[in-house]
Amino acid sequence: MRVSRRSGAVAILVSLAAIGAWASRPVHIPVRSAESHTGEFVEALQVRGEIKASRSVTLTAPAEAGDLRILKLVASGTAVKKGDLVIEFDGSTVARTLEEKQTELRGYEAEIEKVRAQSRTSEEAGVTAATKADYDVQRGQLDYSAKEILSRVEGEQRGLAVRDAEQKLLEAQARLTSARAGGKADLAATEQKREKARLELEKARRQLASLKILAPSDGVVSLMPNWRSSNWNNLQDFKEGDRAWPGANIAELPDASSLYVSARVDEVERGRMKLGHEGIVRVEAVPDRELKARIESISALAKADFSTWPPPRNFDLRVALVETDARLRPGMTATVRVAVERVPNVILVPAEAVFTSAGEDVVYVLERRGVVRRPVVIERRNADHAVIRRGLRSGERVAVEDPATAAGEVRP
Repeated sequence: MRVSRRSGAVAILVSLAAIGAWASRPVHIPVRSAESHTGEFVEALQVRGEIKASRSVTLTAPAEAGDLRILKLVASGTAVKKGDLVIEFDGSTVARTLEEKQTELRGYEAEIEKVRAQSRTSEEAGVTAATKADYDVQRGQLDYSAKEILSRVEGEQRGLAVRDAEQKLLEAQARLTSARAGGKADLAATEQKREKARLELEKARRQLASLKILAPSDGVVSLMPNWRSSNWNNLQDFKEGDRAWPGANIAELPDASSLYVSARVDEVERGRMKLGHEGIVRVEAVPDRELKARIESISALAKADFSTWPPPRNFDLRVALVETDARLRPGMTATVRVAVERVPNVILVPAEAVFTSAGEDVVYVLERRGVVRRPVVIERRNADHAVIRRGLRSGERVAVEDPATAAGEVRP
C-alpha cells in the first residue's frame, strides 16, 4: 500500500516537472526582429550632387582647318595614355590644299631660277654694251687729241664723235643700272610670292597636323555635348561623323585625383553643416562602393537655381573625396550623407522597430512567452535608427514589422 502511494507521488512529481518544462520552453514567434544595442547615434543630412573635376584638359577642334568632320573619336570613359590618339578629323580637303601649295611653291622656285638667269643675261649684255661704249669713247678721245694737226672741219667732226660716244656710254651705263635694278625687283617680287606660298604651305601642314588630337596627359575621356545637334531637349555627345566648328569643345580629360562632389543645399541644411564634417558618398554608377568624404567648402552667398521654377536660392556645397574609385567619371550622380551630429553610448533600435499605438511610441519586445507591447520614449531618430531614452534595455529583441500580421501573441 505504501509502495503504491510512493509510486503515485513520484508520478505526480514527474508530471509536474514535465508541465513546468513545457510551460517554460521558448515560444516560436514568426516575426522579423532585431536586437537593441548600445552605440553611437549619427544624425546625417542627405544631399544629391554631381561628380566634377577641379582640374581638367579640354580638347578642342582646330581654329583654322576648314571642314571639320570627325573621322575617329575615342568612346567616352576610355582610359588613354599621354600621346594616344583621341580625335581625328577628315583631312582630305587639307591634304589637297597641301599638295596645291607644294606645287605652287615648286613653281615659284623654278620661276626664281628663270628670273635669275634672265637677270644675268640682261646684265651681261648691258656690261658688254657699256664696255664697248667706253672703248668707243676712249678711241674717239685718242683721235680727237690730234686735232692740232687736222683741219678745222675734221677736228670738229672728231669732237662731235667723242661727245656722241660719251652720250652712248651714259646710255649704256643707265641701261645696265636699270637692268640690274629690274632684275633685282623681279627677283624680289618672285621671292616674295615664293615666301607667301611657303607660309601657306606651312599653314596647311599645321592644319593637317592639328586634325589629329593626341592626349596631352594620362586620363579618362569624357565627351562633350554637341550644341549643334538637332534635339535640344536631349543633347547628344559628339560622335564619329559629326561636323564640328572651329574651337568647339569635343572632349575633356579630367584629372582623376581632382574629383569632388558638387551639390546645392538650402538655408536650413547649410546652417547645420560645417567645414570638415565627414560623410559617405554613394555613386549610382558604382553601387558596390561607399566612399569617405568631407565638406571642403560652403558658399557664403545663396544663388538662384534656375533648374526649377520658381528658382530657389541655394548654397553651393563642395565635398572632397577622401577615397576615390577608378570607375568614377565627371557627370555621375552622387548622394552624400553628411554626419552633422554624433551622440555616443545610447540605446539604438532600427527606425522601423518603432510604432505608434494609441498616440504613443511603442516597440514590440520578443519575450519567451510572446510579443509584448512596451511604450518607449524616443530621444531622436533618423532614417536608420531611433534612440530609446526610456522603456527598453540594451540587448532586448524588438520586432521590425507589425506583429499583428504575424502569428505571435501580442500582450499588453
